[in-house]
Amino acid sequence: MTHFRLARLLTLPALLTAAACGESDNIPVRTCDVTLTYAPQQSVAGPVQVTGEWTNFAALAQPMTDRGDGVYTLRLEGLEPRDYGYRFVVGNKQQLDPENPYSRWVRSEEYSRLTVPDCRQPVLELQRFAVTPEGTLDVEVAYLDGTDRAGPASEGVALSLDGVARPDAYDASTGRFVLHLEGLEQGKHHVKVVARDSTGREAAPLYLPFWVEPEKFRWDSGLMYFAFTDRFHNARPENDGPVADVDPIANYLGGDFAGITQKLEEGYFDALGIRTLWISPVDQNPEGRFIGTGGKYYTGYHGYWPSKPRETQHRFGSLEELRALTAAAHKRGIRVIADLVLNHVHQEHPYWTEHGQDGWFNTAASCVCGTQDCDWEAQRLICKFTDYLPDFNWRSSDFVDQFAADTLWWLEQADFDGFRLDAVKHMEQVAGRTIRGKLKEITAMTGTEFYLVGETFVGADGRSQIARYISPRELDGQFDFPLYWPVREAFADGQGLQRVDDAVRANEVFYAPGTLNSPFLGNHDVARFMSQASGQLQGEGSDPWSPNRPAPVVTDPAAFEKAKYGFAFVLTQPGVPLVYYGDEVGLPGAGDPDNRRLMRFGEALSPLEADLLAFVQKLGQARVAHAALQSGARRTLRVENDLYVFQRDLPDGRGAVVAINRGDVERSLVVELMGGLAASTDVYEDIFTGQPLQLAGTETVLAVPARGVAVYVPRQE
Repeated sequence: MTHFRLARLLTLPALLTAAACGESDNIPVRTCDVTLTYAPQQSVAGPVQVTGEWTNFAALAQPMTDRGDGVYTLRLEGLEPRDYGYRFVVGNKQQLDPENPYSRWVRSEEYSRLTVPDCRQPVLELQRFAVTPEGTLDVEVAYLDGTDRAGPASEGVALSLDGVARPDAYDASTGRFVLHLEGLEQGKHHVKVVARDSTGREAAPLYLPFWVEPEKFRWDSGLMYFAFTDRFHNARPENDGPVADVDPIANYLGGDFAGITQKLEEGYFDALGIRTLWISPVDQNPEGRFIGTGGKYYTGYHGYWPSKPRETQHRFGSLEELRALTAAAHKRGIRVIADLVLNHVHQEHPYWTEHGQDGWFNTAASCVCGTQDCDWEAQRLICKFTDYLPDFNWRSSDFVDQFAADTLWWLEQADFDGFRLDAVKHMEQVAGRTIRGKLKEITAMTGTEFYLVGETFVGADGRSQIARYISPRELDGQFDFPLYWPVREAFADGQGLQRVDDAVRANEVFYAPGTLNSPFLGNHDVARFMSQASGQLQGEGSDPWSPNRPAPVVTDPAAFEKAKYGFAFVLTQPGVPLVYYGDEVGLPGAGDPDNRRLMRFGEALSPLEADLLAFVQKLGQARVAHAALQSGARRTLRVENDLYVFQRDLPDGRGAVVAINRGDVERSLVVELMGGLAASTDVYEDIFTGQPLQLAGTETVLAVPARGVAVYVPRQE
């Protein structure tokens, strides 16, 4: 059972409390006592104080009181409803509030953000939320009147379940909502509670998404798939709309929400073992064509040029069609995350046209990334990707509030389960922390968890840059570029496999336990794995506009062998492995945008492509079926230039053994099993051939076919 009993906080930071007291006609009335709390992880020497904007950061900070258990508090009274910046002063050092994800910049310095509410506004307080795997739901919500005791309105006070009003849940005499239901269908649901008082003041609504499913979902339980919306599948030709005088390589090709939904319903993603579906940015993009890389014309087919808020790209489909997509995924237990563009908008966007001079954007200080005196790294927080993509200023509290509200709007309206954050290193960390903070408020109420994965494009030595954004306060993980480069060099170019093992071991030392990074074989910003493996590329990434760019189909069997080796490694790694659309069938392509060709299915596949697809499906199904391939410890058993053997194991003794042999000779070797597998005498079998493997601890004899892959898992009785 998922069970939560809590009070909804009336201020933004999770540490700030406001109590309800008194009654008027049986309706409780809120108060707005605001208390700052500091709970150090270890004892502190010296005083603990607060410096705050409400005193204009007076030289003499306000002392906090130790309540007797090492936790310090300060009650603030009489503050005008607004935002304030503050810091704790511990000893003689100032620090941000470690429990508050929200920030406010004052005179170019970052402070923790305190929001003091208008006490006249009513609030909704969640007092009970419980749901069982069998579908029993209990919800209890209280309406708290504002301090002027206006009372709840006669209309506009309601609770709904999955969009259907439940008037029976509301007792107007007490202002309480109570809902008890049994037998809810398996899948995702949501409760929505709205209220306002008799003067029209609205309470912040409660959005309570939750899942009814037999066991707690794990993001690493299966694979993630990037269905690049415009290039994946076209199910509604009537919403197509290529732009005139733009090469098809950089134009709209017709993929849409309905196309992804169709493939969901056909079971395409189930067959691959996909548990998380990532789709392109859904916002409307500008009409027309714009100069891009290489001086060529491009359209917004990719979705990364938002031109309107809270409106879907009409070529992809309507909001209703987007909801149909997420609903189809949720029926299968698949989570859906959307690409979130947080760094910029297109110059046609109303946020630029209406707020370009309001501090929402980096204007005078902004330069075009990569041009003279505008280094991609040194100016990463203020540079713009091109002149028509103005760069957001995440130090503007007004902008942060608007973007957070937009993100939550999409979360609810499209029923998303998380987001992929684009260009993370080009924004202040308040971006990811704010979004995480908002999502954690929902998680605290219902237990529903959301996945935030970031894109920070770095080299093989970029672990520290990636890791700075990963924490419980920000991202769950990032796309693993430091692992990606050795993977491509080893599996596409044929370099020694020791390079890959070194990278994996470095990850295990560097990242904190619980990190959900995403290993991958390819993505939409690099040349296709298959074209690199088959030698189709000339130079770094090759020229996507060249008439000599890769042929439509790869016919080299050796390249498909390389892809199998690469997938066998990537899809059995810890984290949330990514399949970039088309890689599972060996789609070729040079760099962006040639790496975004139209997907092919079924009879359009060559025998080599269909065989690779079947191979990836077996790997995906094995991951879904075996917990050790999801969350087991990873241990290297043997690594040579063309041989790589490792195990995944759980504390209960369940495990898996993965072997990759690129050599021309079958290998029979004795391996020393470790961890939970060391004492096992179970019989395992290869998912591809059914070949048995008798576990025998330090004397386990493993056979790996020449130029082959074996993934041994417990034999099913």
